[in-house]
Amino acid sequence: MAGMDTRFRELSRHVPIPHPWNLTTYLDTVAEFRDRPITLQPVDTAVLAGAGCGTGSGLWIAKRDSDVIVYGADTTEWHAEHIIAHELGHMLLGHGPEAEPSPSDQTAHTLAAVAELLPSIAPESIAHVLGRTDYGTSRERDAETFADMVMLQAMRPPRRDSLLHRTFFRDRRR
Repeated sequence: MAGMDTRFRELSRHVPIPHPWNLTTYLDTVAEFRDRPITLQPVDTAVLAGAGCGTGSGLWIAKRDSDVIVYGADTTEWHAEHIIAHELGHMLLGHGPEAEPSPSDQTAHTLAAVAELLPSIAPESIAHVLGRTDYGTSRERDAETFADMVMLQAMRPPRRDSLLHRTFFRDRRR
């Protein structure tokens, strides 16, 4: 299987990171690539904390015909964008539902809280994402690495496309 840097370069060819960085443009590009609308839903981070939603800062809910990214509303803009990029990483890397976790009281409480905040989303759609508890799985590490790479690429100045640059500094990504 290709390394994360190779996978990221390949995905970036199909879903380019906009320069200058614009999260809305990137979301639209990912949605078009996947042929599914993506909705962002900021919520109180306390609803997500300790509930098996990664670090308690975001989650991706795959509905039948669309996607919802839920993230903590009480964070910095940069951190919110990183959380969103992490969830986009799950989408673009082909991470689907994992094995159903064994239900816990905390998970049931969180499911009820998220379902109350997002009544248009079926509880079953929410339930399958509540098993992610940390960055210990390869999927979580890959999604986090993807988000780091998106944010780093977004902050890089655009490449110069001069004859001199093309001659002496050939892009190895092509």
